[in-house]
This record gives sequence, structure tokens and C-alpha cells, in this order.
Amino acid sequence: MQQILAHTPAWVFGLLLGLIVLGLQQARNRQVKLWLAYLLPSGMVILSLIGVTSNFGVQLVTISLWMAGLCAVALLGNHLLPVKNLRYFAESNRFYIPGSWIPLLVILAIFFTKYVVAVLYALGNPITVHTAFMPVLCVVYGGFSGYFVARALCLVRASRTGNELLPAN
Repeated sequence: MQQILAHTPAWVFGLLLGLIVLGLQQARNRQVKLWLAYLLPSGMVILSLIGVTSNFGVQLVTISLWMAGLCAVALLGNHLLPVKNLRYFAESNRFYIPGSWIPLLVILAIFFTKYVVAVLYALGNPITVHTAFMPVLCVVYGGFSGYFVARALCLVRASRTGNELLPAN
């Protein structure tokens, strides 16, 4: 393990630190400008897609599997785990977003999945050529993206109604 960490470029640790800070910000209640609220979901979707395409190339099968994972989690998450107490204030073009630790966990899951996959490839681990490796990883990356898409869909709904999306239970 020390060898793996020793051969990890310093920028990877900087990226991890930045992602942790970003995730910790999501744990606080905050008011966010409309465009900024969509930045995190967009960035995480892009990071996830880069994970798929950097490992498996831009192919119909990889993108389709990624999209299947994204859609499945986005639909389930949007209906089963909506963001509660989300508000949109049209006059200031801002959202009130309640804090949650889940975005930090998903951000870290994306990072560590990408890191572990990079290590497996660097070590020439035979699992990377197993027939199930690529499909499972594409769906997992897509599922991570789906979580952020589900949150973005809650933002869209709140901005259309202009009111509190869901009351506290």
C-alpha cells in the first residue's frame, strides 16, 4: 500500500483535498446562485463520464451502460430521495439548499473508484480484463452521476414552482 501511495502523483492528493472541501460545503445549509447550484451536478457527471471514457474509450456500449446507470439512479433518487426543504427565490435567482452529507460520500465514492481502477490498471491486475469489469464499472460510474442528476432534477422542480419543494416531516 505504501508503494501505491508513494507512486501516486501529488496532484491526486490535491484533487482529493479539493473534493473533500467541496463535499463538506454540501453538508451545510446554504444559499446558492442558480448557475452555481447546477455546477456541482454538471461537474460530477463530467468527472464520471471521463472515468468511463478514459478507461474504456468512447464506444456505444460503454456510453450506453453508463447512461443506463445514470438514468436508473436518477429516476429512483428523484422519486425516493428528493431534496427536502429545498427553496428557490426567483427575486434573487437563488436556491436555499439544506445541508447533506450524502454528496460528500458520493464525491468520495467517485474519486476512490477512479483511483482504485487506475491502480488496478497500473499493476496490471487481471481483473481489468475480466468480461464483467467494464460493464459493471460503466454502470457504477453512471449510477454515481445519476445521484447528482436526481439532485439537479429537484433544483429544476423547485425553480419551476418557486416554492418549497417538500416540507419537513
